[in-house]
Amino acid sequence: MEETAGMRISQKEQERRLGLMLACVLGVLLFFMAFASTYHLLAEVNASDLTVHLAWADEYNKGTLLQALLTGNDRLWHACVWLLNRLGVSLVYAGCLVTAGSVAAVYVIYNALFKRMLQWIDRRLIPVASLILCLVTAIYMPWFKTQIYWGQDSPNIWHNPTQMMVRPFALIAFWMTVRIYRRLREGGGWPTRAFESKGEIAAYAFVLMLTVWAKPCFVQAFIPGLAILMIVDLIRSRGKAFLFCFKVACAYIPAAILMLMKLISEFGTGSESGIEIDFLGVWSYSSTNIPLSMLLLYAFPLFVFIVDWRRLASSVEGQLSLSNLAVAVVMKTTLAEVGESRYHGNLSWSYGLAAVFVWFLATRSFLDLMLGNRLTGRKYTVVAIVGWTLLALHLFTGIVYYIKIVSGATLF
Repeated sequence: MEETAGMRISQKEQERRLGLMLACVLGVLLFFMAFASTYHLLAEVNASDLTVHLAWADEYNKGTLLQALLTGNDRLWHACVWLLNRLGVSLVYAGCLVTAGSVAAVYVIYNALFKRMLQWIDRRLIPVASLILCLVTAIYMPWFKTQIYWGQDSPNIWHNPTQMMVRPFALIAFWMTVRIYRRLREGGGWPTRAFESKGEIAAYAFVLMLTVWAKPCFVQAFIPGLAILMIVDLIRSRGKAFLFCFKVACAYIPAAILMLMKLISEFGTGSESGIEIDFLGVWSYSSTNIPLSMLLLYAFPLFVFIVDWRRLASSVEGQLSLSNLAVAVVMKTTLAEVGESRYHGNLSWSYGLAAVFVWFLATRSFLDLMLGNRLTGRKYTVVAIVGWTLLALHLFTGIVYYIKIVSGATLF
């Protein structure tokens, strides 16, 4: 009996070590993929997003770091690039390193979340699932649209460094919110204690501020999405959840102030740009069939949410991701920038970021359905065939998308 137990422990440890080795190998691979694509877009293609942001990073030499962080937009990437440049790294290589580091950070976070939420799963599968999540994109239908990204959006992009920079901080902020909000849902009655310590409050508020510094697209949709959940719980509790919700909302004050300062800086008095209501005006410019474009991006998550809707709809993370996505869709549908940036899609970044959370939850639930003995018989077979097929199509398109990027194909 003791010998058998020892064998089981050694096999589990071997699985853990192989999983760790595979995670390192795939993480390094992803890092160099991101580095290569960024270098290609900066040094060879001269892609507009990257070159513009690189020029802004260089402008840090003309002012103080604090001024740039408080008044500029999407400044965290620029600050990191500027710092590496000051340390002797060339501007282009600094941009590549920071961008590749952001992508690798997302991969590491996916690994950590899968390990935490699917503790029973084979550790060798987690790095593979994390890599898939870092590559998937909207399914490619060349007879509908020749560009893979434009009009469909994606949870994974390669041409905008600030969107890549915000993703790891947004993932951390999202799961910190889930952890905090579960205390309200899973506690007895309607608890008033939202945070376990002052340190947790400070850490939460700081991460939220980092998302604004990286790119405001997270808080733009996430704050209204969280507010929807709070309103529902205030109604359900007949006001008993007020103190809990108020404490959580207070943690958003620093990020909200910073967000307001940035909006005033960009769209304030004297600015030639602004925001107006234009229903489907911007989105229809990039897509001739908006419902189809949404389906191409969310085919796999939509299928999983339909199959596992009871569990996902009742969970805090499921409700939070869907409310965040709903706000992002409304923003993308109704808002437009005034001026020459009207059709640049700058108000659509929240939609692409919302896909990150939805895709992660769908992948987690699908792995649980396939490997957690939750389905049997014919239903398991049908879900497996449809699910793996859709996921393979999304992954194949993601690989094609990357190849097109590094081969110089037109992005838009």
